Amino acid sequence: MSIDKPIFIVSDLHMGDGGPRDNFAVDNKEQQFLNFLDLVESQNGKLYILGDLFDFWQGNFGDIIMARKAMLDRLAQLETIYVIGNHDWDLASLIDKKIISHNFFNSMTTPFCEEIAGKKIKFMHGHEVEPHRNDQRPGWGRILAILGGIIEDRKGSPMLSAGGTMEKVLLGVSKMFMGIWNFSVNHFGTSHNKGHNHNFDQELTPSQNPNRVPNILKLYELERVRGGYDIIIAGHTHRARKEKWYYNPGCWVGSRNSYLRINTSGEIELFDWNDGGK
Repeated sequence: MSIDKPIFIVSDLHMGDGGPRDNFAVDNKEQQFLNFLDLVESQNGKLYILGDLFDFWQGNFGDIIMARKAMLDRLAQLETIYVIGNHDWDLASLIDKKIISHNFFNSMTTPFCEEIAGKKIKFMHGHEVEPHRNDQRPGWGRILAILGGIIEDRKGSPMLSAGGTMEKVLLGVSKMFMGIWNFSVNHFGTSHNKGHNHNFDQELTPSQNPNRVPNILKLYELERVRGGYDIIIAGHTHRARKEKWYYNPGCWVGSRNSYLRINTSGEIELFDWNDGGK
């Protein structure tokens, strides 16, 4: 079955409050994305955002929402479908609750499946297949993001890194911090209520530790087979990909602004967006 209008898919914008921790506030990214939305509208397209639209790991929830209200107005106008990611998972418990009055949040959803051109396609952010996905308490990945944010505050601007050198430096610092933390916990003794055993490697995001990407792709393949899907479309890794069964729209963090387009015959295309054009 073909579709009556093209579908545009983006992921991982990581919008913040416009401050020094906000990667979306530099390199004219907001205007670039608004120009991209003009393209979606001009083609009467549908827009899917597959997670991490916001980055609540790097800012105050209310400040971020207010700073991005104009963007939310535009996205609501386009009737955008919005899948929750791991960096904006704070919103997950509010899905279908009508607590936030802005119309954009009426489209919040968990991963979903559609049949397009005879293929069963799963749309998700990607973190959902990971072992720690059901634990909503802050873990090592969020702690590492906060450490990076403190450096960005001092620097006065975001580091614009997606698996780059700064993440590797912070990864080493965080492992050292984790060692000190574990030593301190052991020093004070063990409680009868052991609580949650946080796993450092599993709780880091693939952009924080790119070595995790191959294992995450294996989890995507298991999810595809388990669910009987023909195609998995997911973000999360920040790496644009176009494979036989796996597509990734990339991200709008760093030097590349990527997106996927499913045309009316069901073909999936991958594009970079630069200076107002694909």
